Amino acid sequence: MKPIGGMTALAEAVLRNMGDEALGIITSCWYSAEIDNPINQKFASAFRAQWKYDPGFYAAATYTEAAVLEATLNQIKGAVEDKPAFMKAVRAIKVDTCRGPVQFDAYGNVIGNVYIRRVARKEGRLVNTVIHTYPNVSQFWTYKPEEFLKNPVYSRDFPPAKNLES
Repeated sequence: MKPIGGMTALAEAVLRNMGDEALGIITSCWYSAEIDNPINQKFASAFRAQWKYDPGFYAAATYTEAAVLEATLNQIKGAVEDKPAFMKAVRAIKVDTCRGPVQFDAYGNVIGNVYIRRVARKEGRLVNTVIHTYPNVSQFWTYKPEEFLKNPVYSRDFPPAKNLES
């Protein structure tokens, strides 16, 4: 069985300090420097050229946020003083970014791809190779928002954690 981890376990910043022990480990994240789209190829290549290592999700987040802001500003023709128009535009926007398509749900949270990644060696460095893409994932995953929101807020008591010590 292959070890698995969350996105920070083997982020690109961690990978550059690891060796073969990382090979084959599977993680999930909304970004990988290996995402095969033209925007990411250009971004990752330029980042690599300047910094001499692969961009991780922190760098990709800033780049994505800038892309969303730019698209929104173009939509409203730079009229940022009109906050309701700005918020309406940003919530309605759909932008292709280095992480893939990004849009927002009715609650203002991002909808975007989530990638399953496997560590491999490429051109002498460890990389998070994308092995599966879950497209357009919202905060609710596959649940209907109305049904999900009927539940209590996630806490120690929900779902019940019956085996935790007091």
